[in-house]
Amino acid sequence: MWRLFKIEWMKIKSYVAFKFLFGGFLVLFILAFWTTAQQFMKQFSGKSIEEVVLKNLVGSPFVFPKVWQSAAWMGGLFFIIIGMLFIILIANEFQYKTHRQNIIDGWDRMDFIKAKLSVLLFFLLTSTALVFVSGLLIGLIYTPSGELGNIFEGSIYILYFMLMALVYLLVAFFTAIIIKRTGLSIVVYFGLVFVIDNLLWASLTLKGSQIGYFLPLESVDSLIPNPFTPKMLMKREVPDWSLIAAAVVYSILFLYTLRKHFKKIDL
Repeated sequence: MWRLFKIEWMKIKSYVAFKFLFGGFLVLFILAFWTTAQQFMKQFSGKSIEEVVLKNLVGSPFVFPKVWQSAAWMGGLFFIIIGMLFIILIANEFQYKTHRQNIIDGWDRMDFIKAKLSVLLFFLLTSTALVFVSGLLIGLIYTPSGELGNIFEGSIYILYFMLMALVYLLVAFFTAIIIKRTGLSIVVYFGLVFVIDNLLWASLTLKGSQIGYFLPLESVDSLIPNPFTPKMLMKREVPDWSLIAAAVVYSILFLYTLRKHFKKIDL
């Protein structure tokens, strides 16, 4: 797979969309996370009654151990950019017929899938590393020295972020392979992420059901709740392990379906 990734890297490293969107994710996440942490800690550094009440409600989102949850949650907000980039890299291959050249040059059909999965792995590891380093630095800056203790307590949220990123990228992969048109694939992807998933979750949750938390995207979103939402407002009752199991099953199903579909389609 490393050989396939090197080939893919040669194709994307000078691609303007890759530089713009991947760089945009890195810059926007870092700026947003740093600015939010700075403003929050500055605004609520006093001892007024209002500030004390707020701290009791939401805790300290930028202090260990909760900073890991904040980093993962905020990383998830911007990860849609990576999903869109992944769609562009895949759908353009079909739209401009460049995937056929790979087959002509001796690639197996599954080599194409493996090559794109190697790019998925690159996005997965780099974004997770960014979220981890950002959470670590912000936590070290704003956590009082006497309260550092075990700074990696709560870092499970970084793994939750990685699982979330995997599912989102597989949904993007699946959408691009099925539709094969860049613009339409992006529209459908945004519709799934922002409209359909949320509407289904809301309709199920408002009826008092917990089934909505097992939707493909909601299963990973729910693992990283909004750190600024008081716990008393949280409605989820299902345990983390069940959401993790659901996300793993969805990932396997997406990969299996992708493989079966790509082996049958007319290139």
